[in-house]
Amino acid sequence: MRKLQPNSPKKPIHTGKPCPRCKTGRLSKDGFTTGPARKQRWVCKTKDGHGKVIYCYTTTDPDLPYVNTQSGAPAEGDKNPQFRRPLGGIKRFVITSAQNATPIHQDFFKSLKQYCAFNDAELVVIPIRYKNPTSRWTKSQINAELWAQELDPYLYNQRKKLNDNLVLLGDVKTRPTATKPLSAFESMSGGESAILGHTKLQLLTVPTPQGQYPKILTTTGAVTVKNYTDSKAGKLGEFHHTLGACAVDISGKKFFMRQINAQNDGSFIDLQYEYRPEEVYHAEPALALVLGDTHRKFIDPRVQSATFGPGGMVERLDPEHLVFHDLHDGYAENPHHRKDPFVKLAKKNAKYDNVEKEVVDDISWLQKHVGDRKGVIVSGNHDNFLWRYIADMDWKEDLENAAFYLATALMMVESTRMTLSGSATDDPFFYWVNKLKGNSNLRCLRRDESFELGNIELSMHGDQGPNGARGSRQNLRRVGVKSIIGHSHSPGIEEGCMQVGTSTPLKLEYNSGPSSWLNCHAILYANGKRSLLPIIDGEWCFE
Repeated sequence: MRKLQPNSPKKPIHTGKPCPRCKTGRLSKDGFTTGPARKQRWVCKTKDGHGKVIYCYTTTDPDLPYVNTQSGAPAEGDKNPQFRRPLGGIKRFVITSAQNATPIHQDFFKSLKQYCAFNDAELVVIPIRYKNPTSRWTKSQINAELWAQELDPYLYNQRKKLNDNLVLLGDVKTRPTATKPLSAFESMSGGESAILGHTKLQLLTVPTPQGQYPKILTTTGAVTVKNYTDSKAGKLGEFHHTLGACAVDISGKKFFMRQINAQNDGSFIDLQYEYRPEEVYHAEPALALVLGDTHRKFIDPRVQSATFGPGGMVERLDPEHLVFHDLHDGYAENPHHRKDPFVKLAKKNAKYDNVEKEVVDDISWLQKHVGDRKGVIVSGNHDNFLWRYIADMDWKEDLENAAFYLATALMMVESTRMTLSGSATDDPFFYWVNKLKGNSNLRCLRRDESFELGNIELSMHGDQGPNGARGSRQNLRRVGVKSIIGHSHSPGIEEGCMQVGTSTPLKLEYNSGPSSWLNCHAILYANGKRSLLPIIDGEWCFE
């Protein structure tokens, strides 16, 4: 083989069509792809501001309608194209994902850009890949590292710390058909919360040692349309495909995270604004605010202020309904205290053992904070402590509460009856709520009584699962309806089931050890879409 002389000028082997990206350069042959099916590579090279040679455009087909490179990305067929740009110093992000070789949802993309312009936010799109030989938009996706050209300025696939407690896992690609995309990622980001690009929406909190906030792991949803195989896995992926994103507000070491879930027309609501492809509007009042388990006796004052105080969720989001889980803590009659003399002594000294006072104070608090709105109380396991107290205890052994015990027991005796399904007795806590509430806008839901708003079931507390099993997000995610539940104090999202957190301090006497508890409510918007609203140190949003 003849070698070039030292002073011989180097010439391109071949010059082809104009570069479809910069329009000024021309494509040159430059080697082959590294994939199994080797193809001739065409490139357009340029230099960045530091004089470094970078790829302006790379393809194996000069007429390809997708731009697949950015700032030094390898050619199509290479396994790891790199998309990077500076993200430091930004206070607001909206993060979504995009499937390879798939068109974007144009109206949703426009709505996201409206959001970014209105909130001075940065749009970040995490590229993910999926091999779909039956795709309507490409003949073959084998090694097709291609993303819609409109996304070129927004693609990012690096690992990036957004602040000291939150990391973007842009370098991780998980198959869009994964049923649990967050599985096994609990420790990947260390002690930091993490965001993973995926078409399916999932969120969980990871237990951390006491004194630390739990880790939040979440996926994003996608800006691309549905594009799956006709297999079982593909059809499931298509069913759970979420046209959505993750909105993140950064405030020093804190961050506030919300789910953006778009309608078919591409519009979505985030807090009090509705974002459409061409404009931003004030959103209609929310259908409901579902509070994290209240436990009124031990509610955290900071959570109460963030919920009901000036600039709080109720004032800004103007929900029509307020939905309460475990409104009554039942500390005075807690069945777990009956064999512990030291807890009973502490309760007696602090005057925390008066059952009637706790019930009456619960109802007074409820009336004050519901006001003119509609209040809904979901039947929960702590509300049921009063029933267990009447059924299990002997009033002669608790003379301080004897009068209240006997009045409640008499009501239960008189309400007991036989029905077609067996015996039934009125709920004692709900009896006192209805007797003392003083207005007609409070509703107590019986066990198994349905209450839907926007096609979302709000009546399940979460302690009872299907067919007598213990309740959880895992077994309530596929009960035929979408739902918002409470009970575990650990918020999360599993398919159609969304779970709120708690309104109490994150450390109570019965949750020793690492904990995944988090102060967190859920909002049900006027369009029927939902979002979790975490409260961190008494703050819940950027402002």
